[in-house]
Amino acid sequence: MRPTAASPASLLPLVLCVALATGCRLAGLALPTVDGPQADVAERPPTTAHTIPIELLFVRCDESDAQLRDELWGFVDEQALGDATRRGLNANGLRVGVVGGHLPTHLADRFAPLEAAAATEFPTAAAVTRRLLRLLPGKRSEVVAAARLAELVLLEQCEGEVRGATFHDASPQFAVRAWPAGDGRVRVEVVPEVKHGPMEKSWVGEDGMFRLETGQRRHRMEHLRVGTTLPAGGMLLIACAGDDAATVGDAMLRDHDRAAGTSMRLLAIRPLAGGADPMFSTSGNAGDDAQGEADGSADGT
Repeated sequence: MRPTAASPASLLPLVLCVALATGCRLAGLALPTVDGPQADVAERPPTTAHTIPIELLFVRCDESDAQLRDELWGFVDEQALGDATRRGLNANGLRVGVVGGHLPTHLADRFAPLEAAAATEFPTAAAVTRRLLRLLPGKRSEVVAAARLAELVLLEQCEGEVRGATFHDASPQFAVRAWPAGDGRVRVEVVPEVKHGPMEKSWVGEDGMFRLETGQRRHRMEHLRVGTTLPAGGMLLIACAGDDAATVGDAMLRDHDRAAGTSMRLLAIRPLAGGADPMFSTSGNAGDDAQGEADGSADGT
């Protein structure tokens, strides 16, 4: 007997049953949730740059201080910067070197600041003054090296020539940058410069863009740039060399008040922790460090 054709209305219950059964089967094929290390990678926030803590120490001495003027430099590696750099610095009244190990106790004690030195403003006559900067990798920080002067006469020696200039309303300072390395060391770069003149507005190019900045003009002495990689516990020392004159070293680190004598300042730059380049780090807990100062500043007067 020939079967009778089913009407669309009679097939509707059958179609609904098939659809419900297929939906239940597909729901069982949903992707499982990811647990373990893969879940950590998926949920980990983007890695942020670590800040680099840098300690600055200004140590006062004078011409007759045999410990800091002579004995100390027997433990300093001045050859670490290269002969050409060292000769250029010395010609401009600067003596720079690296301390890679421990100093004798009587010399190390000269770099120990008093408790009062941690205040916001430097005490003018303090034997040792300390500042702490937290720098983002490659970001500049301005370290004021001397009090502002109404007039500063400066003689520079560059490429065998002597250049002289007079700067008004001048503030000698160092521009400091730092970069972490994957092996725990820190690269430090220092450039002497002088801010001078009235406040002006100018366009400054940085990170591929221009921004409008208000400030004094800046005379940068790029030919006296110092760059070195410091090991854990290492220290970069910068001092003025030679007799009292109008050199860059005198402008940066010698007192200009002749009535107060010929007191000088020795600048020590020391990373407080080993460098850790974020590209070598597997930790995602860098947020706390990133809250540090991006462009710190310090005053060494």
